[in-house]
Amino acid sequence: MGELVRISNLSLIYQSIDSETLALTDINLEIKREEFIAIVGPSGCGKTTILSLIAGLMKPSAGEITIAGENPNPKSDLCAYMFQRDNLLPWRTIEKNIYFGLELKHKNSKENKAYALNLVEKYGLKEFLKKHPSELSGGMRQRVALIRTLSLKPELLLLDEPFSALDYQTRLTLCDDIFSIIKREKKTAILVTHDIQEAISMADRIIVLTARPGKIKAIHKLNFDKNLTPFNRRNTEQAKELFDIIWQEIQDEKIKVQVENKP
Repeated sequence: MGELVRISNLSLIYQSIDSETLALTDINLEIKREEFIAIVGPSGCGKTTILSLIAGLMKPSAGEITIAGENPNPKSDLCAYMFQRDNLLPWRTIEKNIYFGLELKHKNSKENKAYALNLVEKYGLKEFLKKHPSELSGGMRQRVALIRTLSLKPELLLLDEPFSALDYQTRLTLCDDIFSIIKREKKTAILVTHDIQEAISMADRIIVLTARPGKIKAIHKLNFDKNLTPFNRRNTEQAKELFDIIWQEIQDEKIKVQVENKP
């Protein structure tokens, strides 16, 4: 697979009237097409900030990001963002919610709507098209949000803790669903999560960040059987061993911060 995303010597400084805060420093990463990357680390390390930079919603203070050789642009169709909340419009039917992204991008053609409806049918949402978001469970709403995102035909999906608002059992089921859809549609994905098990269950590689200023502490390549679902991955010895390693890496960063801030 060829390279889709390249991050080179990336740094970000937050500036206010009377101070500067170094949020990210010296981030270097290459992501291949159809690869699933997860980013974990202590709170405040800059996980979501990296997604915002890739999406072009923020500009780096130093370094460069390219997606398929292009600089990030929030108006580009190369990448699409999926947030913690589904952000479905309650007054619209599921069908019209799925078309909403196409409308915003002025791509509401018959061909693109047909593509979206094909995704709806392929992933079991056809019977819900005339319903409203309030009539669906949280897990179903997130599936709708993903179909809405995929209807724009992005090459890269940015997933900002998309399961965090759901109960534990729904999260387990939805992880399997989202993973299956992303793999079948051959999309590249970057997942930000606080849940180490979630990262292990879905990713091809896991990026562990240090405490602020965030930089790459470790990269773990996962070698699970390709036939294993995210749920099945969680119960393997490899997953348990990797959880302990990553948990300790993050704990070490938390301890480091406590020591540095100790009076």
